[in-house]
Amino acid sequence: MTNFGKVLVAISDKKIGERIRNAFLKAGFEVQIVRSMSRAKVWFRKEAPHAFLVEKALIQDSSGNLHQWIREQYPHTALLVLSKNRSSKERISTLEQGADDCLSLFEECDELIARVKALIRRIQCLENSPHSIRIKDIEIRLDTHEVFKNGCPIELTYTQFRLLCLFATHRDTVFSRDEILEKIWGESVIVEARTVDVHVKRLREKLGEKGKTSQYIQTIHGLGYRFA
Repeated sequence: MTNFGKVLVAISDKKIGERIRNAFLKAGFEVQIVRSMSRAKVWFRKEAPHAFLVEKALIQDSSGNLHQWIREQYPHTALLVLSKNRSSKERISTLEQGADDCLSLFEECDELIARVKALIRRIQCLENSPHSIRIKDIEIRLDTHEVFKNGCPIELTYTQFRLLCLFATHRDTVFSRDEILEKIWGESVIVEARTVDVHVKRLREKLGEKGKTSQYIQTIHGLGYRFA
């Protein structure tokens, strides 16, 4: 059976955890289920997973900044948050905090698997490229997922990193929201167009941009975005 990678799932509900575990095993993943963030961190120290699915409630109950810890210690791990709250406000808030994606805790397993596959596939593509990109005062190191501005490191989520690479490797190309959704999340994944705006907003903030004027990522009204 094909091994698509290692997935760690931190979830409090045993039945939902077993349903997710069985589905991912059937799809060709190695899966480990834990019930707390402390146990999840133990597994991370043994071997970082390709993707980490974590229940929002466990993040809220744990101490420290999970998103920052993942990005600093395990930058090649995709972070997907599972929430009981289905509202778009909850989803946008979670994305702004640094998660790569936010899904319903009761999402169909086929959807979870499709999103995890898409993220892992994109991570592996970046890991296999030894090149770096330099534009203006920005340096993007594709092999280590590092970004620097004037020599100072910038901490990005994996999705923000992918988005920056897309723009930087296609300068002057205007991408519509639908095109960005397809290239970053894949055709098989259903993501709201608003998600693109959230990630672009956060990316601009990480690059130090303020106000309506942008020297990096420009909004082309009625069309989409491009790298200036």
